[in-house]
Amino acid sequence: MKASNAQLFYKKINFIKCLTIFLIIFVCHLEAKLEDHFKKPTNKSNQHQMKNIDFIYMINLDQRPEKFERSAHELAIWGIEPYRFSAVNGWELSLEAITDVGVKYEPWMALGNRMATYYAPENWKEANHEYPYQKGRTYFCHCMSVGAIGICLSHLSILQDAYDSGYETIWVMEDDIDIVRSPHLLSDLIQKLDNQVGKNNWDILFTDQDTKNNHGAYVPCLGYALRLNFSPADKGRFAKRYNVGSDFRRIGARYGAYSMIVRRSGMKKLLDFFKKYQLFLPYDMDFTMPNNINLFSVIDDVISTTPNSPSDNGGPNYLTR
Repeated sequence: MKASNAQLFYKKINFIKCLTIFLIIFVCHLEAKLEDHFKKPTNKSNQHQMKNIDFIYMINLDQRPEKFERSAHELAIWGIEPYRFSAVNGWELSLEAITDVGVKYEPWMALGNRMATYYAPENWKEANHEYPYQKGRTYFCHCMSVGAIGICLSHLSILQDAYDSGYETIWVMEDDIDIVRSPHLLSDLIQKLDNQVGKNNWDILFTDQDTKNNHGAYVPCLGYALRLNFSPADKGRFAKRYNVGSDFRRIGARYGAYSMIVRRSGMKKLLDFFKKYQLFLPYDMDFTMPNNINLFSVIDDVISTTPNSPSDNGGPNYLTR
């Protein structure tokens, strides 16, 4: 009888051990991934396309209808109707979401002598700054706002939707565009770039030569920002710029994500990169990072940005309107 009780006892112990291992595996499997925080577009139709472009997206916060109305009206003059993507509002994200999408610190990671930013429960949505050191803590680049995190998730949500939809070429805009020349030129420029470099040899075409500051002056980018968990294989590539024919410039880096043509290859490269390395930098400082990304810009602006357009990246300024 005693032996039988002992056997039963050890069977229970083994069962508890197996159950514990199962629960550990199950919980790890349930750990949220970056893509779990992507936002799915709804109510899409086939009206949002043009020649050589399968779908046209415009990112717009629900709290900023006036920005979409202005940009959409400008495009409507040319017979172009963008799909309004309801942006991920970073200021409405939970602490759990922010913790999921950023870079979790490991001892092998390094950022030189630069500080990083993290968010904590005691002062949620107020950035905390320190030299990264705490294992498992979620960090972003110094002063990365939750508004900027929302912008990153908005762009990636669109890329995931476009890739899942089987699109080959999309046009992604933010809601502060400035139409410099006929947007229909983009259809011909896409074909020209295909002919000049090969349709499989470019990933992103920016629709102006560079971003602009609040005075309308061009602000070129010739370098890259440090990441905690990734170092580019060719650090010199970001400064490379040269013309390709009379219409295009091959570039290594740039600021501004307000108007860009993205090929299917670019969608995959960006999605693969961010799903592996998480969010750390503002989107327009991170989309240059994949080692094999092929970036081009037009030489003569077609669609650019409106200087001094209202922004909610640094704070929910829509609350003060």
